[in-house]
Amino acid sequence: MSLFDKMFGKKVAAEKTSAPHQEIDFITALSMHVRGELETALSAYLSFAEKTPEYTLAPFFAATIEAGKGNTAEAADTLRTLSRQFSAAGESVSRGIALEIIDLLKDRTLPKLPAVADLIVSFGDLLKKQGHIRESAVCFEIGTGLVPDNAHMLHKLGDTLHDLRIYDYAESVLKEALKHAPYHFGAIYTYAVLLQDLGRNEEAIAYYEKAVQLVPTHVSCQNNYGAALLRANRLDDALIHCTLAEELDPKAPLVKINLGYIHSLRQEFDAARTCFTEALSLNDKLDPAYFGLASVEQAVQGDPERIKELYLKAVEINPALAEAHYALGNVLAAQGDQQALAYFSTAALLNDNMRNLHRDFGLASLHFGRREEALRLLRLALQQNPEDVMVQEALAKAEADISQ
Repeated sequence: MSLFDKMFGKKVAAEKTSAPHQEIDFITALSMHVRGELETALSAYLSFAEKTPEYTLAPFFAATIEAGKGNTAEAADTLRTLSRQFSAAGESVSRGIALEIIDLLKDRTLPKLPAVADLIVSFGDLLKKQGHIRESAVCFEIGTGLVPDNAHMLHKLGDTLHDLRIYDYAESVLKEALKHAPYHFGAIYTYAVLLQDLGRNEEAIAYYEKAVQLVPTHVSCQNNYGAALLRANRLDDALIHCTLAEELDPKAPLVKINLGYIHSLRQEFDAARTCFTEALSLNDKLDPAYFGLASVEQAVQGDPERIKELYLKAVEINPALAEAHYALGNVLAAQGDQQALAYFSTAALLNDNMRNLHRDFGLASLHFGRREEALRLLRLALQQNPEDVMVQEALAKAEADISQ
């Protein structure tokens, strides 16, 4: 007799007892779960899990109910335990559970797969809301395994995979969602953000355009569309969409940051300063706002100490912000402060491809007497930009000095 026969066959359903409550089979428990009779379904799931600990659906569906009662941490731990069980058998938890559910319900009229998938996706929503992102992705993957043509569930999975930075898989899932529902706003918008993150800016702009036509009042979509246009140096268009986003939500700091960068590139420095300052008044933990404000003050030749302070704040909040380390290197080098070299070095470790980084790092190294390091950096700079006259002259002079 198979495990399914033990748990779901007529034998179990027929084994009534004289206990105060009547035993029910797993299918009945699942049907009650779908109908919202949660306590009875949970009691049955826990009973089945105790009697047959090797069976996975009972603890899984019990976890979905426990999460709804607020026990999301415990529910996520149950899912991780099940994942280890499936992994030991050479299977993924999402595929394993989906196949078990499909096999269980294949000859049944009730409950229906879409209704069961909805339960599981709701479980995923609860997990994601509490920060259990990987576990939520498993739930969404199970849901799409049960109803693979459901664009809404595909979008949830694609969006969560994007959050996890599993970009290739996310792209394939979002494309599948759009194949089934070409005008699904969420899938279009998420795919646009994904493309933007991958640096495929022109593709992203095309999808943002579709998204804002569908839902023109979506603040983040308008703002991100403006950011993509900013990257493409389409400043006038970027200003239109970010201004619209600000009108929709005047207290959105990320919108003000984008507006600050747009105004800065348009050399509208007073407007840029106002935008960055307003962003920081709404949230003083935003490193792009400190960096942008420092850049504006630098552009108008403001107080060097104030500029340094702002860049240092950006680095304090986000030590991985390579551009701020690079900017600090230049500020400190101009002040004759040898600490500049440490900031240049960190910037190079974080992003070795920033324009003019090797040139400025090399010139600073030369200034502070580190000639061998300066030669190496200036040669790299010349490889990156063979037409840079400043690098050509500095390198020739440094090589001549060393040869003497």
